[in-house]
This record gives sequence, structure tokens and C-alpha cells, in this order.
Amino acid sequence: MSKVDADLRGSERQDFLDEVRHHLPAFLSPAATERVDPVGDVTELLNLRRGDLRRVMSVHVALSDEVLGFIRGLRHGLRQPLTSSERPRIATQAVRGPIDWPATIGARALGGGNETLYVVRPANRIFDVPENRALAWVLERLEVELGRVPFVLREEAGVVTDQSWIAQITAHRARIRAARRHGWIREIPAERPTARTLQRLASARTTFYKKAIPAVIHLLRRFSEQDPTAEDLTDLLSRRYFEPARNWQLFEVVVALRLARAFGVVAVGKRKSRLLVGGGRSPYARYSLPGGDEVRLWYQSWPRDVGQSLHRDALRHYGIAGESARPDLVIERRREGKTVDAVLLELKASRVAATLSGGLMQLLGYLKDRPDIFGYRPSGWLVALPSRAFDTADPEDRELWAVDSTQVAAAAVARLTGSSR
Repeated sequence: MSKVDADLRGSERQDFLDEVRHHLPAFLSPAATERVDPVGDVTELLNLRRGDLRRVMSVHVALSDEVLGFIRGLRHGLRQPLTSSERPRIATQAVRGPIDWPATIGARALGGGNETLYVVRPANRIFDVPENRALAWVLERLEVELGRVPFVLREEAGVVTDQSWIAQITAHRARIRAARRHGWIREIPAERPTARTLQRLASARTTFYKKAIPAVIHLLRRFSEQDPTAEDLTDLLSRRYFEPARNWQLFEVVVALRLARAFGVVAVGKRKSRLLVGGGRSPYARYSLPGGDEVRLWYQSWPRDVGQSLHRDALRHYGIAGESARPDLVIERRREGKTVDAVLLELKASRVAATLSGGLMQLLGYLKDRPDIFGYRPSGWLVALPSRAFDTADPEDRELWAVDSTQVAAAAVARLTGSSR
């Protein structure tokens, strides 16, 4: 998929984002799989490494409303912290603090009637309370999370490209570091908040302790102490991953999810469990069909038994440095361990004729490079935004077909589940 000419209009982009938010949780939910792994599913679907996804989560935490509210209230919170007090009895001739008269009378009686002796009980502020230990823990955890975000975020890493985000995160990091060096907080040990501590925070008298600190604690638990839920990941990816420069990838994920939903309707039983990340490239979804065949959906990857790459062979033979190109999507139907049908999809989020023409040429290159599994025509599908730039005409006996993104899922199901295959 070319990363240019992503031609999504404002309302169309919002519709795609809404579709992702609506359908990605279903794709990642335990009910849809025999073994759920939302982080692994997202890693495969978006072609992200776990480390990259971890950084996306850290960016999300750093720019969240919860952390922004915490940062805004931090200075005031440090100036007016919650404290407890103790009033030790001190026998002295210099009166500082309230006089404990019963204790003073007793002390004078024991001291030979010395009328210059007083017992006072000054109030000493105690900062080491559970609420402040929780605050120290939040500051420590936030510094760790923000430290995961590199100062330069690369497009290739699948994170973000908005430099204003980097400036915000850098400013947040500086304020958190300064807060950890603040006079009284330096002496407070960080302690992971318990249920009892959260109860104490809920009854605190200031908004900073009552709302801001618990909100960040909950956020950190969701995204840094455990794998997030399907709903959390959907919210995160929709809000932080798909920037305007990434419309092309938003389009790809929408089409990938549409295909997954369509095959899920005709499959028997649950979607098969996927290989976990780290075990090699795998299809992002697999479905069992009536009769025992299996459909596999591959994103940004060739199926493992696709055959020899003519391009890679030429690179190796002539000593040319480079990597083989990867298709956007491949759908294959397998029977008894062999591929019996497959189609290759090139996705173009564009309404520009020249871009679509280039997509057809890319398809021809892919089909020539790996011809072994593409035995039925049309085997190369150009998937584009609905427009007048092309017609979804009958391909007749051609290798290539152009289809708009609203029709491709139904067409794929009809092709890959047909009884003639």
C-alpha cells in the first residue's frame, strides 16, 4: 500500500474511525476466539511489534486527560499536601505551642514547684501518610512511562509523527521530575496504593487527592500493569494511532476488519486461535468452513507456503541489497494442508486514476513474483474507495479486478467459500 494519496474526506475518515471503534472489540473479544490475546491480535493486524505497541500505550498515557488533569493540579497539590499531625509532650521553659496544663501541673510537682516549667504540645506535620505514598508511586510510574517514549518517534515504528505530542510529553516529563525533587516529597517512599489507600483518597478534602490521583492510578493499572482489554485497545488505537498522515493505514484496517466480520458469519464454530506474537508471522484471522476447509487472512505478509519469490531470487543472484515487497492482504482457502484458492488484495485509499493505475501494476508484479498459489482468475484485486475513477466491471477472464471497499468483503466470501473450489 502506498503511503501517499490517502484520499479520505473529513466525514469519511470519521466514519472509518467509528467503524473501527465499533467492530474491533468484537474481533478481539474472548467470545470470538478460543484463546484471546488482544495485544497479539492488534500486533498482527497493524503489523506492530510488541515494543512499538508498548510505546503507543505510553504515548496514550502521557497525553491522556487523566494525566493532563494531574499535571495541572500538581503544583497546587505539592504546596497544600495532605498531612497528619502529632502533638508530643515537651517540658520546656520556652513556650511554643499550646500548654498542656494538667501535664504542666504534674511536671511542676515533680520538679519541686518550678513555676517556670511548662509542658507544651506543638503540632508537628507528618507528610508520610498513605495518600502521599500513593502520590510518590504515581510520580515514579509516570516517569517510567514517559521515559518509554523516544524523543524522535519514527513513522516506521508505527507510533506517532505529531511533533507537538513530543513537546507535550517532554514538558510533562520535566514537571514530573521537578515534582519528585520537591522538598517534602523526596522523603516519602513510593508505595503501590491499596484498596484502603484508594478509600482514603476518595474521602480527601482536595480535588487533587480525591480525583486527580485516583484517575491516574486507574489509568496506569489499565495500560502499564496488565495487558489492556479489547475496549481499551480500541480506544487507544482510535485516538492515538490513526493520525491524518495515516489515513492509508486506517483504510487498510477497516477493510481487514470487514473481511474478518464477513468470514466470521459463514464460518463454523469459533475463530481459530492465532499463533502468539514471537512465533513467526501468522494470519490475523483463521476460519473453519463447513466441510473442513479453512480460510486464512494475511495482512502485510505472504502465506508461508506461497512458493519461491522470483524477485528475491534475482536479488540474491545479482547481489542486490533489498527486501521483497509485501502485499496488503492475501486471502487463502486451504484443504488438507494445501492452498486450493487465493486472492491478493492491493488497497488504495484514493480516488486518483493515476494512483489506481499504479495499484494495478503493483498487482501484476506481485502475481508474477509468487505465481504458485494463484490458480483462479481474477487473482489480483484492486480495492479502492468508491468513486467515478473506476468501474467494478465483470473481469471476464482477466487476472485483475477492481472493486470498491464497500463490496470487497461480500465478494471475497463468495469467491473463497464457493462450492466449486
